[in-house]
Formats: sequence, C-alpha cells, structure tokens
Amino acid sequence: MRLFVLIAAVFSLAISSYAGLPDVKRIVFVGDSITYGGGYIEFIEAAMIAAHPDQVVEVLNIGLPSETVSGLSEDGHAGGKFPRPDLHERLDRVLAKSKPNLVIACYGMNDGIYYPLGEERFAAYRAGMEKLREKVAAAGAAMLHLTPAAFDPIPIKAKVLPAGLDAYPTPYEGYDEVLSAYTDWLISRRADGWDVVDVHGAMKAALAEHRRTDPAFSFSKDGIHPNSEGHLVMAHPLLDAWELPVDDQGVPVHPQGAAILKLIQEKQRLLKDAWLSETGHKRPGMKQGLPLAEAQAKAAKLDAEARTLARQTTASALPPATGDWNGYAKHDIDFHGKKLTIVEPKQAAPGIPWVWHGEFFGHKPAPDIALLGKGLHIVYLSLPNMLGCPDAVAQWNALYLELTGKYGFGKKAALVGLSRGGLYCYNWAEANPDKVACIYGDAPVCDFKSWPGGKGKGKGDPTNWGYVQKLWGFKSEEEAMAYTGNPVDNLAPLAAEHVPLLHVYGDADDVVPWDENTGLIAERYKALGGTMELIAKPGVGHHPHGLDDSTPIIDFILKHTSAVE
Repeated sequence: MRLFVLIAAVFSLAISSYAGLPDVKRIVFVGDSITYGGGYIEFIEAAMIAAHPDQVVEVLNIGLPSETVSGLSEDGHAGGKFPRPDLHERLDRVLAKSKPNLVIACYGMNDGIYYPLGEERFAAYRAGMEKLREKVAAAGAAMLHLTPAAFDPIPIKAKVLPAGLDAYPTPYEGYDEVLSAYTDWLISRRADGWDVVDVHGAMKAALAEHRRTDPAFSFSKDGIHPNSEGHLVMAHPLLDAWELPVDDQGVPVHPQGAAILKLIQEKQRLLKDAWLSETGHKRPGMKQGLPLAEAQAKAAKLDAEARTLARQTTASALPPATGDWNGYAKHDIDFHGKKLTIVEPKQAAPGIPWVWHGEFFGHKPAPDIALLGKGLHIVYLSLPNMLGCPDAVAQWNALYLELTGKYGFGKKAALVGLSRGGLYCYNWAEANPDKVACIYGDAPVCDFKSWPGGKGKGKGDPTNWGYVQKLWGFKSEEEAMAYTGNPVDNLAPLAAEHVPLLHVYGDADDVVPWDENTGLIAERYKALGGTMELIAKPGVGHHPHGLDDSTPIIDFILKHTSAVE
C-alpha cells in the first residue's frame, strides 16, 4: 500500500485534457500483447461503471500481440514463423470500423526489438507515432499516449545479453534504457500539445519501492508481460485522473465492486477477439473471435448486469459484533493483518458520519460516547509505532476505501489526533483534504522534530526518534531535520478545502510543547485563511488529555459532520 502513496506524484503528471471522466462515447485501446492481455483496461472500465453506471462509455480493447507502431521486426521473430505485425497495416480498418472518439495507445515494448538503443529504430518509433496521430486526427478522434511498460531483466537474468553484440535472439540486458528513451521523447511532446500518461515511470517507481524489501520482486515472469499487480500500476494514472477509486487489488470501491469487475473481465475477454477478427490482422495463431454482432449481444447483457449492480449502492452490514464498548456494539475486524475496531451507534445518523482516531482510542472516552449517542460510528486502526509515516498513510487510504465503499460510511471523516495520533491524522488529512470533515487535536504532535526528536523545548524520545528515521527512510539525522513534510509545513491543502480545526492543549506541556506544534499550526493555518479554534488549559502539561466538560469537543464534531454526506 505504501507504494501507491510514493508514486502518486508520477500518477499526477499532466493529463489535463482528461481530468475527470472523458465526455466521449467510445474509447479504443490499441497496443501490443500487454494491451491485448487487457488487465489494466478491465480495471479502468469496471471502475468507470461502478462510479458512473448511467454514463455509457464503450471501452474497446483492440490490442494485438507482437505488434509494433514502428513497423520493425527482428530476424527470426517467433522462431521465424512470422514477422511482427505492423499497426499501420490494420489501423485504417480499426478506425473505420470502431469509430472511436478517443484512442489510447501503448507502444514501445516491441518497437526497439529488444536491442540496445539505436537511432534508426528510435526514428522508426517516432515516425510511427506521428503517423498514428495523423490518422487518428483524420478520423475525428482525440489521442492519448501511454508510455511503454517497464522491461525487467531480473526474472530472466540468465537469458539477457550484454551490449556490443551483432544480434539479440534474446533481450539486451539494459533494454529498459531504450524504453526510458522512448518515454522521455513521448513526455517531451507534451510541449506540443500531446496528451501523454507516464506508465513507464509509474512501473519503475513501483518496482523500486518493492525492491526496498524484496530485491527479487518483479511484476513479470518473463520481464515483459505484467501480472495483475503490474496491470493495476498501469491503470492507476487514468484511474486517478478520472477520479475512479479502486482498492489495492483493483476492485472498484463499491459494495458490488468485486462482482462488477468479474462481469467486465468476462465482457472484455469476449469482445477483444471479436473485434480483432472483425477488423482483421496478419498475426497467425490468434483465437478466432465470435461474429461481432453475436459478441456484442452477449457483451451488452454483461454490461447491463454490471450497471444494475453499480446502481445497488446499499452498504454491506458490518461483521458480527465481537464485544461491547460502553454500551455499544464493538466490531474487531482483521484488516490486512491489522486490528480494526469499529464501534457502532444504535441508530446511524443520516449519511453515516464517523470519527477516526489516530492513536489511543478509548482514552478519555466521553466525547466518543456522546457522539455514538448522536449516531456517529467510531473507528480506530491499530498501527502502533508507525507515527503517521507514509506506510501508515497508505494503510489509512486502503481503510478509507473499505469503509466508504463496502460499508457506505460518509465520504468525510472527523479526525481525532491525540498526542502522537496527530501525526497520523494530519499526514493523512494533508494527503486527502477533500475527505476530511474536521480535525480535533488534543495536545497533538504536529512536527516530529519537536517530538519525538526533542530538538526544541521538549524532552524527546530517542526510541521513537529512531523509528522516525527508519520509517521515513532517512539516511541520517540531518536528513530528518531537513524534512519539510511535517503537518506544520503542509497546511495549504487543508486551508484550500476549508477544513476546520480544533486544538485542546496544556500551555505547560514539556513533552509536546504547544508553541512548537499547536502554536505553529494556528499561526500558519490562519495566515492561509483557515479556521481554527484553540482551547488552552493554563498550567497543564501533556496530561491529562481532554476537558472536564467535553461539550466544546462534541459540539465541534457534530457541527462539522451534521451536513456531511
């Protein structure tokens, strides 16, 4: 889960023309065997239907294995059985018969024919892409390019060959350098108005992250064709740009998400062979598809079933209660190996509002008990000693999708950050400001340099300071001290979303000094135009937390969740 946080910057690269679901009737994907495999397309269409069941956008996969956009083929391809197919041999037929509004193309893996970078091959790739764009434009469609998937030599290290050879019957060991060059060229064409999504960069970032803990990790057994996890990485740039939420398995965030995905997988696998047979190609060995009209009739039934499911938005019930918490049903649930606790009100308020604790759930329970009485759910995911690090944020992201999708919780959570819980709440909130109703901080840590670092007035905590350096991957204490991603540094997203804040603090706190944490938040947030309430406890240290009369806390949360759907 950490991986999707770390490569979010890659996913957010410019796709300005397609921010939000595109207003088109038919999208055609073309590409090589990776596109024909279709996993990334299936993830995208299933999420489209789950999120927009009444907006009909036809998604066609007309990818062809072995194909190039460059027209090149290595000697002896496929054991000498046939040369690589050339997209341009069939492109006119594909465009004429499919009549797309938007064409999405992913080429490059085969175009360098697994040799080192060579200008003649590179020129053929560039020329092929230019020709593709010209024909798509002439057909009246828009064009979106995906950079090629990444080549990975590790799973086939016994087969790859070094540089300097005359021929490459198996791939050049540095072939991903070629794909990187093709990627850089495509991205450079954004300056000319091309819409380009960097799949290659996303896959490289994902591989690098996985290999931090597993040096042998790969998305592919043959170094070329991604598995389902790799296809999800490929899908994420468009999923994110089109605001289509999925979980970490690619299942749409919807109570019927798994069933919708299964139907769309069946539909896509039925249609792609039918369309290939209908439009024609010169690659031997392909499965003969059904007659197009027959395939479309069957696909229409699957599509209708998926859309019917997508309109069924009733949330799943929580699992059976495992105990009692102050008179309310408590549900302890295993969530990816972590303990998730949900306390359920006797009657949920409209919109299913909820409170999400960063740490120390159950300490000073009076506000939670009162909020349960008002119909709010209380949520806590136990992630001890993670201190709101990127891994913790990623796990919160996954839980948010589960709660709002499967269980129908409201789209905005009221966050409660007590002490170090402030790091969990603020770091998640600043990454997801549109998902936050409000934040209540109780003597919250807002800068790990203050606590556990102890680099200001506070006592510090050497053990937890060591955790910080490990969890964030800092190579030295100096690097940790230079970090500018603490909550006190990153308030602009919250201010832009007008997220209200309330902090309760003791002005004699020598563990989490208020002026290094709450004080900085208040000064900077108000300067950004944000709204913040402060309740000081004169002469009080880090403990006790809370207020003798919790009414201001309860009223604050109720005020900012009552109108949240």
